[in-house]
Amino acid sequence: MSTTITVIIVNYNTGALLQQVVSQVLTDDSVSEIIIVDNNSQDESMSLLPENKKIQIYYRTENHGFAASCNFAANKTKAEYLLFLNPDCIPTQDSIKQLVQELQQQAKAAIIGCLVKNPDGSEQRATRRRLPTLMRAIKTYSRIEKLAKVCTCFAGVNLNFAPMPTKTQQVQAISGAFIIMRANIFHKIGGFDEKYPLHFEDLDLFKRTQDAGYKLLFNPNISVVHHQGTSSLSNPDVKNLKKQGLLRYFKKHESRTTYKIIRAFMRIL
Repeated sequence: MSTTITVIIVNYNTGALLQQVVSQVLTDDSVSEIIIVDNNSQDESMSLLPENKKIQIYYRTENHGFAASCNFAANKTKAEYLLFLNPDCIPTQDSIKQLVQELQQQAKAAIIGCLVKNPDGSEQRATRRRLPTLMRAIKTYSRIEKLAKVCTCFAGVNLNFAPMPTKTQQVQAISGAFIIMRANIFHKIGGFDEKYPLHFEDLDLFKRTQDAGYKLLFNPNISVVHHQGTSSLSNPDVKNLKKQGLLRYFKKHESRTTYKIIRAFMRIL
């Protein structure tokens, strides 16, 4: 019996890029199904999609957010593996198939990701990350982590300053633009936390996955291209949502004292 893979895409005004993403996914014969949840887009993105029996579309009358829409789609499929794919993230040839095959070989691994590139070919900032701690968050949001190339003592959440590994390694966090996960474990840990407004729901998922005893893997030899920001809100809105997400993460996973410190710090930014 062949492995079943469902690609889940949450769309909101992504434009013509959505068509490119879906068309590329359809070239990977390992993909069983593509579920697209449209959060009441007002552009032409959905009308440009190709017709294909593998594509299932769900239109929602309002924007329910990324986490809730991913959970909604995950509950519509019985596939063994789920790929949560941003609507502006284009996989390379057979990247999905290769990564799922690698994940299958690692019994204690629940999630695998890969190198996420900018359109110019450079590594995207959030490709290699660690889970947030108080000091890591302060270094990242104060932008001190930009000095990490000079001294690793300045390193925050992002690890793009470090040399790229040559083979797959265990990590704490990957890019949220391209997440392949075993479906049974996704459901076991309760899926995405829908109380996150937009950001940090991925880091929360990674944290709970590891707390449940499973590993995350990062393969540096397979890449995708992420046109970051195509489907996002205006910069002030995004900045505010990131702050809300960070505060929820710390309130949920850290001590009350740590939460109060990070809340005070974020107020001065």
